[in-house]
Amino acid sequence: MEIPKLNTSVTRAAINGQIFDIIDRDELFENQELHQAGSYAVKSIKNENVYLPIKGEYSALTNIPGVYSIGNVATIDVMPDEAFQNKYIPDTFISMSNSDDIKELIKKGDAMKKLDEPFITSPDNITNVPIRESDQPEMRALKMALNAKHIDIDKYAGRFGENFPNDKRQLKNNNATLKIIKRFCENCDMEAILIFKDKSPDVPNPMNKEVVVSLTEPVSDEVESLSFESNENNDDEDFEE
Repeated sequence: MEIPKLNTSVTRAAINGQIFDIIDRDELFENQELHQAGSYAVKSIKNENVYLPIKGEYSALTNIPGVYSIGNVATIDVMPDEAFQNKYIPDTFISMSNSDDIKELIKKGDAMKKLDEPFITSPDNITNVPIRESDQPEMRALKMALNAKHIDIDKYAGRFGENFPNDKRQLKNNNATLKIIKRFCENCDMEAILIFKDKSPDVPNPMNKEVVVSLTEPVSDEVESLSFESNENNDDEDFEE
């Protein structure tokens, strides 16, 4: 089996919870393929401490921080809100170049793998999941809940089972399925509540109440029976003449 060569020219950094290859802005004009959204980032022209992911073609509706192309000749920087700006200032840059020996290369390679974790672990082993501006409400809530527990998530690996590495990677996404929410809640001793209610007091056909269910607690036989009877009654009403 042919072993792929180690790329010793790449420099990487964690930006807003994701890993990017850092390139010079000039390379954007030399290589059009880099204009596509992917794994590259460049230094912002508006703030030299800020690094922005390359996001592709610009449009008037664009509001996610990044560097966008305008045709083939220009770029525009969309900056993060001030409250989130520190997430776009990398703490560490890891370069595979200028390594004197194989031990140094291995050390830097391990550091890159650690950067790619969806979590940031503090010196006292407390897991923190970065929250991004692009995160949807359900993912934002899940990350906030996990961070509020102040736990070392790796100590819960046994509860998740062999799928734990994949479950962790799901937290790199900006949305979360009910399945993922339930898995983290059940394995991290949390309960998730789903509430249905009228959007406003003047909606047509109002519910006039809230429907509250637990996504993580088993439904009792009594509740299932009431739900079934209610459906039967509704079906009868639908066919009344």
